[in-house]
Amino acid sequence: MEEFDGQQLVEKYQEKKQFWINELTALKKRSLFVSWFRLFFFVATFAVPFYFFQVLSSAFLLSGVFFLVGFIILVYYANKLSYQRKYATYYIELLDRELRIQSGNWTDEIDGSDLIDPNHDYSHDLDLFGKGSLFQYINRTATKAGYKRLASKLNSISLDADEIRTKQEGLQELTSLETFREQFYVLASFVKDRNKKVKEIDPTSVPDISFIGKGMKSLTILFPIITTIVIALSIFGVIDSILILYLFFAGLIITGSVLRKINLVHNEVSALGRYLSRYSNLIAHVETQSFESAFLKNLSNQLKTDGKSASQVVRELGKIIQLFDQRLNMLMGAILNGLFLWDLNVCLRLRSWYKVHNQSLVAWVDTLSEIEAQISLASFCYNHSNGIYPTLSDTIVFEAKSLGHPLIPTEERVNNDFSIGNDRRICVVTGANMAGKSTFLRTVGCNLVLAGNGCIVVAESFTYRSLPFVTNMRAVDNLLKHESYFFAELSRLQMIVERLKEKGEIFFILDEILKGTNSHDKTTGSQALIKQLLKLNGSGIIATHDLELGELAEEHPGKIFNNCFEVSFVADNLEFDYTLRDGVTQSHNASFLMRKMGLIPKA
Repeated sequence: MEEFDGQQLVEKYQEKKQFWINELTALKKRSLFVSWFRLFFFVATFAVPFYFFQVLSSAFLLSGVFFLVGFIILVYYANKLSYQRKYATYYIELLDRELRIQSGNWTDEIDGSDLIDPNHDYSHDLDLFGKGSLFQYINRTATKAGYKRLASKLNSISLDADEIRTKQEGLQELTSLETFREQFYVLASFVKDRNKKVKEIDPTSVPDISFIGKGMKSLTILFPIITTIVIALSIFGVIDSILILYLFFAGLIITGSVLRKINLVHNEVSALGRYLSRYSNLIAHVETQSFESAFLKNLSNQLKTDGKSASQVVRELGKIIQLFDQRLNMLMGAILNGLFLWDLNVCLRLRSWYKVHNQSLVAWVDTLSEIEAQISLASFCYNHSNGIYPTLSDTIVFEAKSLGHPLIPTEERVNNDFSIGNDRRICVVTGANMAGKSTFLRTVGCNLVLAGNGCIVVAESFTYRSLPFVTNMRAVDNLLKHESYFFAELSRLQMIVERLKEKGEIFFILDEILKGTNSHDKTTGSQALIKQLLKLNGSGIIATHDLELGELAEEHPGKIFNNCFEVSFVADNLEFDYTLRDGVTQSHNASFLMRKMGLIPKA
């Protein structure tokens, strides 16, 4: 894949945006012209025949038909232009979003605050959702299904090395398909647009057509045959044509007996049809793209059933719904139902369609949401072309060079080397306030989440073994459950210990454990907990202000080791370099800051 630096990427997006702005301007001018032309043809349809020709003459009729046909064609063309204008608008919306992200002004996007779960294994601690979150930064979904699927992916990393490698291959290919990704977002935006106007559709819902029992089914099939025969015989004078009238009223009575239920079915499938008509464009977009990677080929193949493509099957449903919509013309509806039990026959066709394709329909929407979520990850990879795809290992727990947080701009970011192996299993990180401990923990965690989804990470090299992953960085008290902060933290730590016993090995990230107790109790309890985690074969990072925890490295050499962040005092100011070092921190800044802020007297 071609690599871009930040400025090149901005210029590329700006160039594309200008193209679509020019396209939209041209479409607006064309639409205005067509609107006036359409008005002219509408007026001319009635004015020209009456003004220039004798009423009901051949010229009168031909001129009227000419202008009417012209008006209908212009209405069709105007609708097409409206679609193209909306298409260009959505394209500009996407490019605007990319430019805002490149400029650092992206925290007003949809942030996924509704997805925050304080009880999740790691997402709440790592700020994966909410304002300024990884989700907000990555998200390029337009549909609700895609939005939920992307959240699900960030909440559930893969633990299978082969599966991760397969995802990496798929993302590498998807990252290179720049136009495909952008067009998918635009087409998905039409689905979003529709969902604003109608209630949310549940594709798993099947309309209730059980009111057509065996007897009613037989009658529904035979009635149109009988009617056709009676009409034919009456035309040839074999039977009295009054029988047609009797059949007509009989048909209306039969249909009327279940009219309320038919109306319910029609309302439901009409809404589904409008919903799927937008999705059908997405399906066709995927079907026309040829993929190379096994991951994307598998997703594409899921949009097929019984030798038919998903778009074919959706079009079949669309045709059935069009037949159903004939009832909306009251005169036509009465004639069709009276003579052929039209609505009941359409319901039978619907029931057959649902019986064969309903489960496939659910799977297709699920597949499209998976592709949409993958496109968000691929867009992140595209925008960070200097990132790397992690290497999976059976022996190395975690080893990274020049590791950085994905949300910190390149020019501001301080990268660090860090490793945990089968021997050096637990790292105790110490440092003064604001020195960078918590940011470092989230740097490791966020990159693990990206890696577990087959995505690139922000590092020069990154090798790891995919393990179950748990954090404890911000326990939350619960007044409704009468749980204090300290009890909430203990419950979280208990969960980690139990998970270790169950899984045999996990990767953990802990920040300032046992904050809710006195210093002596905290030190004693923390030391005991770390020894327990080590005994249970745990691997991970523990950040702390408690320097006495650094002594554990001496008790367990080669198993527990110390890293730290330091702070410098220069000209009555604090300076942070956010560089990870070996050993235990030697700097403190709490008293310094309190004196500077006037909270305590200066020495």
